[in-house]
Amino acid sequence: MDCDILWSVGRDGGISMNEEIKVHPIKSFKDYGLAKRNFEELTKKISSLQLDLELDDEETPKLESGIVEMEHKLEEQKKHITEFINAQENYDSKFLSSNLDYLLKMHGLRISDLEELLGVSAGYVSRTVNPDSKKRLSVDIVWKISAIFQVNVDDLLNIDFQIPTQSLCDVIAFFKKLKQETDEATIHWNNQGNKQENYVGIFFRESEEGGLDGTKRYQYAPDGYANETKAIGLTDDIFSAETSIGEIYLLPLENQFGEKGYELYHYTGGENYSSNYDTTDLDLICSTFYDKSNALKGKCDELFKSVKLHESDFVISESAKSLIDRYLNPKRNNADGFMNIPDGIDEELPFN
Repeated sequence: MDCDILWSVGRDGGISMNEEIKVHPIKSFKDYGLAKRNFEELTKKISSLQLDLELDDEETPKLESGIVEMEHKLEEQKKHITEFINAQENYDSKFLSSNLDYLLKMHGLRISDLEELLGVSAGYVSRTVNPDSKKRLSVDIVWKISAIFQVNVDDLLNIDFQIPTQSLCDVIAFFKKLKQETDEATIHWNNQGNKQENYVGIFFRESEEGGLDGTKRYQYAPDGYANETKAIGLTDDIFSAETSIGEIYLLPLENQFGEKGYELYHYTGGENYSSNYDTTDLDLICSTFYDKSNALKGKCDELFKSVKLHESDFVISESAKSLIDRYLNPKRNNADGFMNIPDGIDEELPFN
């Protein structure tokens, strides 16, 4: 049965056509959830029509016919649900355990919290999803878990959530290279301090309300837009570096929950920072606050430690390096037109 027209009777006794309600086929866990809701809707419709039948004698034949049709649909929907549940008794659960661990950590929950949300007995989920367990969580429970965490239920079972996306891999590689170049002194980071008033118009804006003692207060608002970041303030000094892609800024920050992280920006403005909040002098390269896996945060921690370690390194310009190298190694250098004299040639000269 594909679809039929449902009839309903209003309290005034009139009959009207309702929307079509189809028997929902089930090919995936997502379909299962839709079918369950469809089953509940059909049950409610039948109860409503049965109530109308008790209140209206004139339309009894049509109401009874409508009830019969929907009861057929209800049975067919129930059959689809039962067949799917039976077919999924031995679904592949190889990703479920690790994905569940990932989702719990991402949301700061314990497995006991999840069991309470699901309304199951303590220890049921933890025992059943154990990799050594021969049992499977019921289809209903799997579907409820996906609804709680708002993830696609088929992805929950078939995709490893802990494998980073290509975009995340690229950003991690970017931070690895920054750390390598920092360790090799290819790039040098400048400590810009943490005085917020020095960066009004680029990273901070002045709050309308000052402190009780008359001091000015500042709000973290890159390019003037505080609502575009999850961070609220600095936890250490700001560092900048000149790189092959231009000037970048690394900011150690925290969010409203006290969680620490970083934001990395590419600065595209001029030397004098503008106080015009409508400018777009910053390009956000990445923010660790948007990576729930914490993989990026770990790489940023490593970079920031390297930046702090090399903060006091003695730095000279590339031109100075070249001059010093030419002076220390004159025989390897013919840049100024001097003849390179090989080692030991004076022993072979005829007038020695």
